[in-house]
Amino acid sequence: MLTAGYGSTQTAREYSDLVAGYGSTSTAGSNSSLIAGYGSTQTASFKSILTAGYGSTQTAQERSDLVTGYGSTSTAGYASSLIAGYGSTQTAGYESTLTAGYGSTQTAQDSSSLTTGYGSTSTAGYASSLIAGYGSTQTAGYESTLTAGYGSTQTAQERSDLVTGYGSTSTAGYASSLIAGYGSTQTAGYESTLTAGYGSTQTAQEKSSLTTGYGEVH
Repeated sequence: MLTAGYGSTQTAREYSDLVAGYGSTSTAGSNSSLIAGYGSTQTASFKSILTAGYGSTQTAQERSDLVTGYGSTSTAGYASSLIAGYGSTQTAGYESTLTAGYGSTQTAQDSSSLTTGYGSTSTAGYASSLIAGYGSTQTAGYESTLTAGYGSTQTAQERSDLVTGYGSTSTAGYASSLIAGYGSTQTAGYESTLTAGYGSTQTAQEKSSLTTGYGEVH
């Protein structure tokens, strides 16, 4: 079933339902459901569900679910779930789950999970989990877990775990674990474990373990 507002274009294969506001373009594979606000563009493969606010762009491969606020762009691989606030950009590989506040940018490889507050940027490798407060920047290699408070910066290589309070900066090598209170700076080589209180600075080479109270430099 197709329902279109004026100036809309809808193209659907079998067993699909499309609802489009004016000036929208919707293209659906079989067994898909698409709802578009005005001025939106939706492209879906089979068995996908897309809901777009006005001025949004959604592109989904098979078996994906996308919900996008106005002015956002979401691109999903196979069997992914993406939710975006307005003005956000999301790009996901297959079997990924992305949730973005407004004005956020999320880029994920396959099998990753990203949750991002507004104005944040998260980039994840394969099978990673990233959670960011607003105004944060996260970059992770594969199989990493990053949690950032607002205004934080986290950079991790593969298989690393980082927990960072607001306004902190953490940089980790391969297979490292870093925990930082707010306003701290941590830099670690591979296979290191660092724990910092607020306002601390930690610098460690490979296979090091550091625990620092607030305002200390190690």
